[in-house]
Amino acid sequence: MKLVKSIALGATLLCSSSAAFAGLYWPSTITDWKFYMANGVAYIESPQIPEHCANNRMHIPLDGTSLNEAIYGYALAAWSMGNQKLDYTINSEQTECVVYALKASDK
Repeated sequence: MKLVKSIALGATLLCSSSAAFAGLYWPSTITDWKFYMANGVAYIESPQIPEHCANNRMHIPLDGTSLNEAIYGYALAAWSMGNQKLDYTINSEQTECVVYALKASDK
């Protein structure tokens, strides 16, 4: 019985987590962007960010999670190396866009 409950719980968590990320996508590469901090939040701003993101910007939550710390560190390094081209993942259902993944573009 414990195994059945564990499988059911795992399936529920898997379904709920995939639904939470249903709107994620990789928009076009940004080449002209700036990186800054305001009120404890890290922002990437660019006129190339999709229109559904308010103020042409997306943010990296500084909530102490390993993933967000890694994304922040990557963004800071890319910015300090001369505003490199970036590919990123955001949610199409958000207007206050959060960065879910970030990488240097090879395009």
